[in-house]
Amino acid sequence: MRQPKVSVIVPNYNHAAYLSERLESILDQTYNDLELLILDDASTDQSHQIYKRYYSKPGVRIIVNAVNSGAAFPQWNLGIHLARGEYVWIAESDDSADPHFLENLVPLLDENPNLGVAYCQSLIMDVDGIQVGDSLNWTSDLDPDRWKNDFVNEGQDEILKYLIYKNTIPNASAVLTRRSVLRLVLPVDTSFQLCGDWMHWGKVLLHTDLAYVAEPLNFWRLGSSNSRTKTPGVVEWDEGQRVIRHLAKELKLSEFETTQIMMGFEERCENWVATAATEEQSTPTETRATAPIS
Repeated sequence: MRQPKVSVIVPNYNHAAYLSERLESILDQTYNDLELLILDDASTDQSHQIYKRYYSKPGVRIIVNAVNSGAAFPQWNLGIHLARGEYVWIAESDDSADPHFLENLVPLLDENPNLGVAYCQSLIMDVDGIQVGDSLNWTSDLDPDRWKNDFVNEGQDEILKYLIYKNTIPNASAVLTRRSVLRLVLPVDTSFQLCGDWMHWGKVLLHTDLAYVAEPLNFWRLGSSNSRTKTPGVVEWDEGQRVIRHLAKELKLSEFETTQIMMGFEERCENWVATAATEEQSTPTETRATAPIS
């Protein structure tokens, strides 16, 4: 079989409500040199009924787990292992994309061999698909203007100035990565429940540079995650300490510098917990959305 340029990996668990929109947003891309790998993690909803429409489509492979793996990151590892494309797009099953997502990001990697990561701004939507904002607020505490414009940066500088403080690539669906770089950092650490993506991007950027596109070509759905089981800020603190210490060690930061970063992250986590408590008291359960944390 001819090698596709892009391998699109869709890890799915019980997202039947969003699955058709997700898959069509991939197959409707204006850049279509791709393969589609659908990885079902033993879903118990109607996802399997939706798959029936895609088994016969060219370039589509569907793998269904007999037993649920318990987290998204084992599925990331499986998908990257199965991928044949030069580039990898992990397209989460509850998100969606602008038809021009790949058309904009693929050329960045094609024209710049030193770039291993290209990602874009995200529009945020609620569980009903209604747009409620973008993810600029997530990064504005680090720099209120930086993510409003396109940029390219050296990977370790990106970690040192931004990514070590919080996950500044907060939604995997917005990211296109070079598979040859991914192979350097596999496997994705499956001991994480939420912050495995943060650790993953950090390990990737220790080896490569990145580009950012300010145009919002990714549609990130909040309030639909199967991964969050505790108040925002709790798991982030437990897992985030590991990420910060790993990156600080790789960058050879002093213990004083590491402690200062850790104190700032602890304050963020405390604020997330407090915000969640306030929302719990003031917002009806059926309309409550989870803030972008991990």
